[in-house]
Amino acid sequence: MRRQVIVEWNLSLHTRNFNSQPWILQLTRPSQRELSTVRNRFDRQGCRPNRMDISSKFSGSASEPPLSVVIGIRNWGLDRLKVALRSHLESDTPDLEIIISDYGSANCDDVSKIAQKFGCKYIYSRADVWSRSSALNAGIAEASSNNILTTDADIIFSPKSHDVLIHNLQRMPDSVQIIQCRDLPEGFGSESLSHFDWNHLFKVSAIRPRWGMGGSATFRKALFSRLHGFDERMTVWGGEDNDFVQRARRSGAILNWVENPEAQIYHIWHPPDSRGASPAEAKIVENNKKLLDQDFTVVRNLSRSFRRSRSSDPTASIVIATRNRPELLRECVRSCLEQTFQDFEIIVVDDGSNEALRPRLDDFGDERLRVIRLEESRGIAYARNHANRLARGEYIAIQDDEDLMLPQRLEHQLGAIAHDFAGTYGGWIAFDDQSGALTPNPGWKAFDLPSMMFGRGPAHGGILIRRRTLDHYRYNETFQANSSFDLLNRIARGSVRLAHCGHYVILRRLRPYDHAGPDNLAQKSTSTISKAMARAAVSADLEQQYRKAARANPKIQIAFSEVMDASQHLPRHLLSQRVQLEFEAPACGRWDNGCVEVHAG
Repeated sequence: MRRQVIVEWNLSLHTRNFNSQPWILQLTRPSQRELSTVRNRFDRQGCRPNRMDISSKFSGSASEPPLSVVIGIRNWGLDRLKVALRSHLESDTPDLEIIISDYGSANCDDVSKIAQKFGCKYIYSRADVWSRSSALNAGIAEASSNNILTTDADIIFSPKSHDVLIHNLQRMPDSVQIIQCRDLPEGFGSESLSHFDWNHLFKVSAIRPRWGMGGSATFRKALFSRLHGFDERMTVWGGEDNDFVQRARRSGAILNWVENPEAQIYHIWHPPDSRGASPAEAKIVENNKKLLDQDFTVVRNLSRSFRRSRSSDPTASIVIATRNRPELLRECVRSCLEQTFQDFEIIVVDDGSNEALRPRLDDFGDERLRVIRLEESRGIAYARNHANRLARGEYIAIQDDEDLMLPQRLEHQLGAIAHDFAGTYGGWIAFDDQSGALTPNPGWKAFDLPSMMFGRGPAHGGILIRRRTLDHYRYNETFQANSSFDLLNRIARGSVRLAHCGHYVILRRLRPYDHAGPDNLAQKSTSTISKAMARAAVSADLEQQYRKAARANPKIQIAFSEVMDASQHLPRHLLSQRVQLEFEAPACGRWDNGCVEVHAG
């Protein structure tokens, strides 16, 4: 739908063809191109508008804009900003949403007035240091469209550029679209761009000498959510666009350089600024380069302070399958809500419990918590598959209802996803629910088929994995129990890469049913079947090689202080007890079994 636009000209001051009264033209649902045509026609007659009011409301039914243009600024030249905004408003694409994200400008009142004049959203963030990453993240958080174009206040766009970018995103939704920027020469500053002669600008401009990405980047909000934004450790300027694109490609997205000649962007000439010139700023720029060249992780901004878009999907989905264990579930959910990383949702699938579990969780009062009740029990494998189908996060954190998340689990695991890894896992600390005895299990360094076949795999409840992986490798719903072991076996057989995050991630509850009873027998039976299926596919010689490889897979070394810290997060009924800690620790240069008493609480 298109905006209602009112333009008022005081024609009597500039022409003898009209009377002395101001002339008001009301345009209903015009495109930006049509509006520009009317304005240029009056400009040629020497008429200047008194007022231009472009309403932020759309006529007719509610509809999101086709594209949100996010411009990050701090103390920029306002003349350049006006020219850049005019180029967007003269686009062939109607109803663009333009967001000016001001990251601490001293002249913020003047910027706000310009935003109001041009009908833009204005976002101001108080800041002492310029950070283009933070400015863009703040602007995208307020964007109404799922299509995002990030750019600068000194870049102008040819009229068809926005249409080309939107069309490309429709064909390649999981991509970053880049238009190669062209630099205008001296003499083509903001003062000489009262109108745009695009053919002339193309002739006089030159492609930037480096194959850079500073002019623009266009992508879907889902990709932005998957990467968790531009890296806010990068301050001043330089590297944030390249870093974003590198991480997008590691996550599986496509980088597309737009070759359509109708899509052109130009950098307005201006004298070089001094950013990065001081020793302190030069050090920051060097740090940005170091992050770009040496940090191969995918997800960034893992602290609580990151402000994500309210309308975007969460980065992680915590999925919990449960049945008839409401008190254990409450403890589990509480541990999830206490994460240092907060961009998640929790999906609890109640596999036909005797009583509804939702009332037991209502007092948490957190909109991120969803409870799905199955009227009859379909088995834990079905419940887990059902939860995964409902998940919106790019990554799924598998969580068992009797276990507890350690507070930094999501932060540690998301921060360890690098290169082409599909997910991560961590160590676990088993605790006796009656005595409180702790047994740390740091886990093994490599996740592979030999280790899974011979008992050196990760704890299922400590895995974080890409949702699309679980779309392909589903739990086997014919297994009565321990379908998780079968799942991990098949994932390992498919050469899916998982990395150890280097930390303990869960407190794993030991209860009587872990040692005897029908559940334990069913788990052993399933485990035996899964191992037999895996070994049937290899020869005797290859099996011996796998045994040797499994024995060579070392345990991860995790600081003992993490165990001490984890003891503070035991269930409340254990916090006042003295508990025994059983562990393997180096003594006199070798590994010995040992134990020590600690006070939890």
